[in-house]
Amino acid sequence: MGLEERENKRKKSIVSSMITDSPEEDTSTQAINIVPKAKTETRSKRINLLITPSVYAAAQEKCDKMGISLNECINQFLNNWVNI
Repeated sequence: MGLEERENKRKKSIVSSMITDSPEEDTSTQAINIVPKAKTETRSKRINLLITPSVYAAAQEKCDKMGISLNECINQFLNNWVNI
C-alpha cells in the first residue's frame, strides 16, 4: 500500500466525523490533516478497552465502510486528541 493510498484512507477516516460538530455529515468529503511521523516509533504498546457491544458493532461497521481497521481509527483519534 503506497503513501498516497494510505493518506486517502486517512482523509476518509472516522476521526473526521468524531471531531466535527455534526457527525451525520458525509465523511468522504471531510479531511483530517495527520502528518505521518518519521518511522522512529512502532505500534508496540497494547491496551485493553471495555466498550458496549453496540458501540463496538457500530464502530466496526463504520470502519469497514471507510476501509480502515478499528485499530487505525483509534490510533488516528488518539493522535489527533493529544495533538501529536
